[in-house]
Amino acid sequence: MAAINNIARSKIKGYLEGFIQGLVNEYKSREIVQPDSASEYLSRRSSKGELKPFQAALIPPELIRINQFERGLSTRLGNSVEECARIIAQDHYPTVHRGYDITAQVSITTFAEAERQKEHYESSAKGGQAKPSFQEMITAMLNDRRSDDLE
Repeated sequence: MAAINNIARSKIKGYLEGFIQGLVNEYKSREIVQPDSASEYLSRRSSKGELKPFQAALIPPELIRINQFERGLSTRLGNSVEECARIIAQDHYPTVHRGYDITAQVSITTFAEAERQKEHYESSAKGGQAKPSFQEMITAMLNDRRSDDLE
């Protein structure tokens, strides 16, 4: 069985196409005004830090637009990945949430053991030694857990 069925694939494809097209449309219509002169540009005011005199002097407006598009894409990409994960999860779980905060308590001793296991794994890998299995690491943490030091 594939992790992503064809319906979910189609939903993800449609979502991503819409996401990219919306971003392209937003940045395509953005006006980037080429300054007439350095003094004219420096006389402009911006409360949002939008003035970039060195960029304006060195980079053509179309390249500035491309740079802004890339930054906007990178900024929003996390949300799009989260939405794709939600679409996939809907096929496997009855209830799916985005941006859902969870809280739990963890034993400080167990947390410290998890850190020790990670360090042991990394040092084994670097030293060419046999690495502990995931199950061995989990077992070590479960054996070390306590209920009187929860945080």
